Amino acid sequence: MLRLPCLIVESRPTGTVARGDTEWAAPEQANGVGRAGWNWDGERLHAHTGRYGFRPLFVRRLADGVALSPSLVRLMSIGGSLPIDDSAMAVFLRIGFFMGEDTPFRDVRVLPPGGRLEWRDGVLSVEATYPRVRESVMTRAAAIDAFIDVFRDAVRRADPGAQRNVVPLSGGRDSRHILFELCASGHPPERCLTLRNYPPRGTRDVVVAAEIARAVGVTHEVVEETPSRASAELRKNLLTHFCADEHAWFMALAERLSGQDTAVWDGIGGDVLSNGHRLEASLLALARAGNVEQLAQTMLDEGAMRMVAPALAARWTREAAVARLTEELRHHLDAPNPIGSYVFWNRTRREIALVPFGVWNAAGRVITPYLDPAVYDLLASLPADLFIDKRFHPDAIRRGYPAHAYLRFDTETGLRPVRSPNGTPADAPYYRRLLRETGAYVARLRRPRLVRRSWLASRVAYWYLRGDFSDTQLMPFAMYLAQLDGVIQWCESRDPELGAAAVHS
Repeated sequence: MLRLPCLIVESRPTGTVARGDTEWAAPEQANGVGRAGWNWDGERLHAHTGRYGFRPLFVRRLADGVALSPSLVRLMSIGGSLPIDDSAMAVFLRIGFFMGEDTPFRDVRVLPPGGRLEWRDGVLSVEATYPRVRESVMTRAAAIDAFIDVFRDAVRRADPGAQRNVVPLSGGRDSRHILFELCASGHPPERCLTLRNYPPRGTRDVVVAAEIARAVGVTHEVVEETPSRASAELRKNLLTHFCADEHAWFMALAERLSGQDTAVWDGIGGDVLSNGHRLEASLLALARAGNVEQLAQTMLDEGAMRMVAPALAARWTREAAVARLTEELRHHLDAPNPIGSYVFWNRTRREIALVPFGVWNAAGRVITPYLDPAVYDLLASLPADLFIDKRFHPDAIRRGYPAHAYLRFDTETGLRPVRSPNGTPADAPYYRRLLRETGAYVARLRRPRLVRRSWLASRVAYWYLRGDFSDTQLMPFAMYLAQLDGVIQWCESRDPELGAAAVHS
């Protein structure tokens, strides 16, 4: 993780000193949505991100300079004090992702959407360029027809015949739409891959995805999860720069795709832009009434705070989280879909984007057709009321591909996700292994500063012995805090033993 690109530029009494990679650019992807890079010409540093800022480029302020890297851990490793950002962590542990340009550290930020950075003679400036849209007045039927057309054009502009295509296929909408359009364009993918998810999510994706692939005549493969969830969490935290509570389940799929010359078609953005993911009438009403603080209160969950060390829990308060979240929500109140705008520019950009622009990178080219500018501009202009019933995207798919309109969606199967927090009796070995490995990893941490180890040890033992798995959803946060703590200590001490312990389960 320390061999990733990095540039450090500092002002010294004798002049400016630059160390590391004076030029770097991320691999090109369709429509440039994954653009990021920098250039140092000896006098001036320029850096940039793409239209949405989905590929993170981290910027660390130094006492007399600046450091850049696509890896947060790489910037941590250059040494020096890195104070925790209390308000950012207060939000993260309650919602699972960071706001705006926040990271766990006060002096490290990501470049914003359409970001432009310049550093010269000790002066740093950063600008953002968010895409702006006006609210559309088209009817629902016209909007659906327009969506079908712009999405078809987006897939074909992405040149699907250039490489072997692979579609990670679920039982939902986004990947299904991609698959149908690839087939309609005459470039069906080589295969579709579906994860059999960790408990208690159930098997709806596997069942429905198999039906979809069979209907279009494309090979379908089921990928089994990595047996050790704890090990997957540790790898995920590094690949996502300690900026996501999700994605451990994608590690098995990343391993299957690693080193293959494929084009992976990812549905990022589809659920938020076209079907109102996380949009509820009650939330929309609060946004439209300007009750931003109350809206923020409804979004926070206190569960993970139980395992935070007391000294930090006193700083990472709910009040701090509400204040930071309220600040961010205010930026989206004028959008045609204020909840969708908030989710897209925060959860989608700062967390979900770390799959196609992080986890999938080892697979080769990644194509994200819902981020095509024409698709985004259309969907972002539509009023929230079109998405409240969660039927916009299913209706578009059935209208656009009538030969496959009979195929059910995962929510129409009658196969309910397991509601019990304890899963099924067959899930008990999975939960016990997760508890055992999480407890063992946290126990090895020297001088824990972030995680409340004694409380966690007692609760893990209780849950394990009683067979009460109701709070196992907290284990990823426990792994996150312990690993972040370990990496911080390793960066401060350069102790190779600490480094190995932080990375491996």
